[in-house]
Amino acid sequence: MSGRNAVPGRSVTSKMFGILEVFTGERTEWSLSDIARSSGLPTSTAHRLLQELVDWGGLERTSGGNYTVGIRLWEVAARANRTYGMRETALPFLQGLWETTHAHVLLAVLDGHQAILVEKISGTRDVPPVGRAGGRLPLHASAVGKVLLAHASPDLQQQIVDGPLEAYTSATITDPTELRYEMARVRRSGTATSVEELTPGSASCAALAVGPPEIGRAAISLLSTPGSRDLREMTSLVKSAARGLAYALSNVETTHPIAPRLPRAWSSR
Repeated sequence: MSGRNAVPGRSVTSKMFGILEVFTGERTEWSLSDIARSSGLPTSTAHRLLQELVDWGGLERTSGGNYTVGIRLWEVAARANRTYGMRETALPFLQGLWETTHAHVLLAVLDGHQAILVEKISGTRDVPPVGRAGGRLPLHASAVGKVLLAHASPDLQQQIVDGPLEAYTSATITDPTELRYEMARVRRSGTATSVEELTPGSASCAALAVGPPEIGRAAISLLSTPGSRDLREMTSLVKSAARGLAYALSNVETTHPIAPRLPRAWSSR
């Protein structure tokens, strides 16, 4: 296999990871040339590995010949404790928030230096748009990010404070000292807010729910338009939902299988 390694120092596994990493951005489909360029691979190498991923079911071809994430990759990812276990337990609380507010309801977990959305229930049309499940949000500018950051390890907090702290709007916190004060405030109050700090015309609040070690922590958030709802009321609602979720997570029994094991057509290839 090493003789076919056209990129010195990179294993086949590393190249595969490089291709899959391309699909973690906002775009949902990519051409062969774009994937090769973004992953730093020769076109011939990218094409060969892409075909293997398509054969396995991890990627699929679109009608236009581009590549997109496949069902098989989604099936594997759906079994992660921090997505499946957390999401299944949280859904009743998220649904309750949506029925009460008709605002966007988000569930996010910490992943590296960002918050990743594992579930979203969309609000009504007068609520500003927000990322989809699988999307990422910055820790210093979003409500879910702030509440996760405030309860993260001191090392991670230091890395984020050291920046750079990108300014998404004129209201974004970009001063390290101010961000430290904000984290302390979040820890005292138990909730975080973000008013037009990430997106103009949006106001959000979030609270932390702590689960068992194998599931971890998550942030529940409500997002609406400034002035459309009382932010204090939204904060109270999201804090109550987070408490309920934390209690439910502490009483979760052994997770049942998602589905029975069935024979797979690809296993005979």
